[in-house]
Amino acid sequence: WTFNDGTLIDAFGNGTMTRVGLTTSHFITTNGTTIPHIEGVPANLLNVPQFTSEADGFNLAFDVTGANGGSAAYINQYTFIFDLYSPGVSDWQAIFQTNPQNPVGNDADWYIAPDNALGIGAPYSGANAVPQDTWNRIAFTADLALGRMTFYVNGSFVAESANDPGLFDGRWALFSNLDPGDDVRLFNEGDQSGLYTHAFYVNSIAFVDRELSSLEIADLGNPKAAGILI
Repeated sequence: WTFNDGTLIDAFGNGTMTRVGLTTSHFITTNGTTIPHIEGVPANLLNVPQFTSEADGFNLAFDVTGANGGSAAYINQYTFIFDLYSPGVSDWQAIFQTNPQNPVGNDADWYIAPDNALGIGAPYSGANAVPQDTWNRIAFTADLALGRMTFYVNGSFVAESANDPGLFDGRWALFSNLDPGDDVRLFNEGDQSGLYTHAFYVNSIAFVDRELSSLEIADLGNPKAAGILI
């Protein structure tokens, strides 16, 4: 999803993004000042608001991705990549929630924390891995069949959970095209004990139905105005 044409259409036609709840699709273009261009190049963005209702957000459906990693139902091998710009004061930013219904009391499954660490529970990266007021490319790679999740920022490794057999078909496994309907909720979560979302801008989102290697993530490098897999 590049948002280059001002829509939620997947550039490769392999998945579907939809608005849920009262969410609207607000697209803007970098202005080079309050919202910097990306490497000096203007870019079209999805403006993500701070959500206050668990009903809101953006849902993804993986229309051509079946179960993998030895699972009969779930996606256990995958990669998520986001090019994003978060302005202002640091705070919680829910990135993705593996339950697309986002029920009350259900946390998201990947966050940027108030100290700009990246993760959830174990592992978290160190503080300031994803600084405010600058463009960042963050990546989540998983081979849950091998008990591994790895996080990267701008092509560089920042955290890993490895050799955990409990990850297989567990919290971070995703619904596949075997399951009707949507598969992931983006940018919101259901914990009502506080406000764990933050307004920010997204230039591109990529999903790959395998674990990209550290070399592949390094090759993708920093955010690019045209997109991630362009």
